[in-house]
Amino acid sequence: MRLEILGLRVGSPLGAGCPSYAVSGDGGTLLLDCGPGALDALWRSGLIGRLDGIVVSHMHQDHMLDLVPFSNGVTREALRERFGEHRRIPLHVPRETGRRVLTEVIAALGSDPGGVDESFDLHEYDDDGPVRVSGYEVTFAPTVHTAPCYAMRVTDGTATLVYGADGAYTDALVRHVSGADLALLEATYLDDGPELAEHGHMNGEQAAAVAREAGARRLVLTHVMPFDEENAENLRRARARFDGPVDLADPGAIFDF
Repeated sequence: MRLEILGLRVGSPLGAGCPSYAVSGDGGTLLLDCGPGALDALWRSGLIGRLDGIVVSHMHQDHMLDLVPFSNGVTREALRERFGEHRRIPLHVPRETGRRVLTEVIAALGSDPGGVDESFDLHEYDDDGPVRVSGYEVTFAPTVHTAPCYAMRVTDGTATLVYGADGAYTDALVRHVSGADLALLEATYLDDGPELAEHGHMNGEQAAAVAREAGARRLVLTHVMPFDEENAENLRRARARFDGPVDLADPGAIFDF
């Protein structure tokens, strides 16, 4: 399997797009989250023509906002012009909030919420059991965050990626990451403090602790602030706590596993 970083920035696309990650392999091509900047990255890379599905972890704007222009008529027309067809892409969103938030945001911006069903084959998920998305099995575990949010475990039967999305350190997250070939985990803050649990986030040391305790083979830190020195220090601290390879997500970076 291959992971390609399309976006990684927390909150705002400052210097890089917000969370969006392409997973490809024998099971097809999936997009995990679709934050600001994702649509342009998909278009420029050509990945937009190969998408077999989109899975969104939660409905905070930095993880889903590019679904809005993705669902509009201009995008559908551009896809028909470029690829000779427009096909509805399977879109998986949290059952509690997904469709409601997406359609409310589209309507608030003065667009037609009906574009959601013209552009996407929309499905709602929770943590009841695995779902098949193209050739992958995806299982979900709720995280501790300020909105309903799910970590995703994606496998093609040979390799496994776990994307932790947003959430504080928990034993449940460790269990969800167990044995993963690659753990894609947030390192939003640098230092420990009440805001981590209060806002439902981790730092690099906590991400490394999750990877180590779960027996993951590789760790990639993401969902980072636009502060280079802080991110470099998060990376240094994570490497000190996890014996496997640790990398900092970077736009366009590719990880094979």
